[in-house]
Amino acid sequence: MRRPGPRPGWYAATVLGLAGLLAAGCAEQGTGIPQVRVDGLVLRGPTQPVCLAGVPCDAPFSAGFTVRRAGLPVLRFQSDAEGRFTIRLAPGDYTVVPDANAPLLDPTRQTEPLAVPRADSVSVVLTFDTGIR
Repeated sequence: MRRPGPRPGWYAATVLGLAGLLAAGCAEQGTGIPQVRVDGLVLRGPTQPVCLAGVPCDAPFSAGFTVRRAGLPVLRFQSDAEGRFTIRLAPGDYTVVPDANAPLLDPTRQTEPLAVPRADSVSVVLTFDTGIR
């Protein structure tokens, strides 16, 4: 008598499915599809308790950030003293989260969406809250 077990083709389907998941993971990190150059600027504000019309009330800052996709970290980057950064990502929707030591109000709870289109490059401005009121 034959024991019940996996149906024919089960093993091949499982291996192919796992290979597909691995390929998708690699594509998210840009190894399988062209990546987009993302030139960005991070700002924090307000920088003073009273902001006046026509006077900037935010400023660039240097900090570390994690880019996440579907809740998983994809890459980390550091903005320079002028708040600028350049990274490369596959097209898609991401979330940018500041490091815990960023000069912001509760930084790890702040997130900024980042939509990366199919293009050669894109420029973005990400704004975070200082908590000054």
